[in-house]
Amino acid sequence: MRKKLIALLLAAVMLVSVFAACGGENNSSTAGGDSSASTPESSTGGDSSESAPESSQVSTGDGAMTEVGTPRSETLIVEFQSATDCPGQFNTYMNGTSAGIGIHQLMSAMMWEIDTVKGEQFPEVAADMGTPNEDFTEWTIKIREGIKWSDGEDLNAEDVAFTMNMIKDTDSIGASSYYKQVFKSIEAVDATTVKIVTNEPFPRLTQRFGVTIWGNDLRIVPEHIYSQQADVYTFKDEQPVVAGPYTVHSYDPNGAWVLYQRREDWEQSTLGVVNKEVYGNTDAPPAWVWFRTLGDDESTKQMAMINNEIDVLCEVTPEVLEAMMAQNDKVKAWYADFPYATSDDPCSKGLVFSMGKGAPYNDPNFRWGMTLMLDFDQISMNVFEGIGRASCFPILTATTAMTELYYQPLKEWVTDFELDLGDGTKFKPFDPEYKNRMAETLRAQGRDIPTDEATLEDMFGIGCWKHDEEAATKLLALAGVTKEGDTWMFNGEPFKFNVSYLSSGEFQAGRGGQAAYNQWKALGFDCTLVSESSATWDTNGGTGEFDIGAYWPTGGITKDIYSQISGYDNALIKPLGETGSGQGMRWDNEEASKIIQDLSKISPDSDEAYQLAQDFMKIAIEDCVMIGFHSGVKFVPTNDTYWTGYPCADDPYNGPWWWWSCFKYILPHLKAVG
Repeated sequence: MRKKLIALLLAAVMLVSVFAACGGENNSSTAGGDSSASTPESSTGGDSSESAPESSQVSTGDGAMTEVGTPRSETLIVEFQSATDCPGQFNTYMNGTSAGIGIHQLMSAMMWEIDTVKGEQFPEVAADMGTPNEDFTEWTIKIREGIKWSDGEDLNAEDVAFTMNMIKDTDSIGASSYYKQVFKSIEAVDATTVKIVTNEPFPRLTQRFGVTIWGNDLRIVPEHIYSQQADVYTFKDEQPVVAGPYTVHSYDPNGAWVLYQRREDWEQSTLGVVNKEVYGNTDAPPAWVWFRTLGDDESTKQMAMINNEIDVLCEVTPEVLEAMMAQNDKVKAWYADFPYATSDDPCSKGLVFSMGKGAPYNDPNFRWGMTLMLDFDQISMNVFEGIGRASCFPILTATTAMTELYYQPLKEWVTDFELDLGDGTKFKPFDPEYKNRMAETLRAQGRDIPTDEATLEDMFGIGCWKHDEEAATKLLALAGVTKEGDTWMFNGEPFKFNVSYLSSGEFQAGRGGQAAYNQWKALGFDCTLVSESSATWDTNGGTGEFDIGAYWPTGGITKDIYSQISGYDNALIKPLGETGSGQGMRWDNEEASKIIQDLSKISPDSDEAYQLAQDFMKIAIEDCVMIGFHSGVKFVPTNDTYWTGYPCADDPYNGPWWWWSCFKYILPHLKAVG
């Protein structure tokens, strides 16, 4: 049943090409400020003089008010995981802006959005999917009519061309070098037409510059405002004019919350226009959406949900979820029963190496050695008590769709794959028995675990990497890392390294990093566990200022993978300490880069593209680009006390991706309890 429901959610993913960047999953949170300190009448930011718009929702009539002064029955309260370090900064092209605090979910304008049920993109700001010439070097894109900025100005082709040229021509914007590489020219032909000329054939324009997973770094801005700024990179945009359905009413000066108010003319926003034309839905979203942090203390989240102080949580641990469900029957999860969580979040968790630092991190033998030192069974139990699908392949997450598209087709190859241990022996690192061991472990704990092969693979994956200290030691020796007595040495010096993780939120990634650290430490490695705040996490990840980090640089739910691997082109690698358009771990493989460049020139629907993608994956596995743990396992609780209609396994009209830009298309489905 579980497999059937997940398959329904992602039924048609094979039809589409995917994914701009998964590196920007919603930033994780720290506590910040007293959320009761400000109200819509007194808080910093936005137009605090505005009164609440008349609500189209049915009121519960209990008269309760939120801490920010809005009617509780008209306010959807959503957790975001990171207290922003830049409160009042809503320009996502400025360094440090946290898009996941509601900016890209409620205000941003995307060229193309994603229907997570069909696995298909649809036009948002664009009116079509673009028309290319024969060799994909010129694109004509029509712009949707009827969308207005929140100040009443029309959103048109000038805004689109301006935004793309702004990114291309502003060197301080991270994506600038990539835009220069792709685009020769971008111009508005008239109010509803944009013409794009690329430097090389580029058949994946919509996939790369539209949403396929979390969001996209191309967010259209109002030309009539941004063109007046001396430097768009330093323009905070504290009172943003937006195309989305919500404007900023107020925000916490300490970064702990943002209160969004539905536009009076929301029908002329992206949601109003597109939802009506694409889905035929004219229902109004909630009058107010309050994005707030609850800190990293799990008991705080637990009590807030039990006491009906929040409607949507981004992520909790399974033990906290079960405690909440036991104390409040309005608390729900994707599944009503064990395993509760969806395993189809397209960003898997694991460990990455900062290869730009050179040896030994840039040596595949080192990376394989460190991988085989780990016992994944124990890591899995330490993360979410064994819940989750193993996602051992680098770069591609083991969602249901990607399992069918890549994991299963490559299963025979990876089972036979061998590592040369340098002493005349070879070793097969793939372990297909993980699912059976994990099933037995959980049965012994009293869990009702199925026995058929297909269901077990759906729950636990096709396999993981083996734990073998002898093989690992030989591989490390090939990379120059040897154990002398009780000390691991490299180049004649004691070998020391850091294992970094985000200090708050993102429990799956953080617990995985801590579990790996504990195992390496027990094996005698001189490693240090480093917790980082959200202020430094993304910056250090991009600049390569880490040794080994518990990141999530993977993704994908569709057959064509060019968009998600394009950043691995070694032509995009910037020197250590600089942030560029490429991947922060700086994997430099000429053969893989050649495949990326070849893929960029051929149709994403071709058999050749699919074969090249599989070849790319073989190279990535051989090089052990990263240590993959689980697919994105999300325990994402909702509360039915004030609002109902959230997507779930029984009604999978969308995924439970509150932190994705497509969240705004969930909102009209939510109904106030009356």
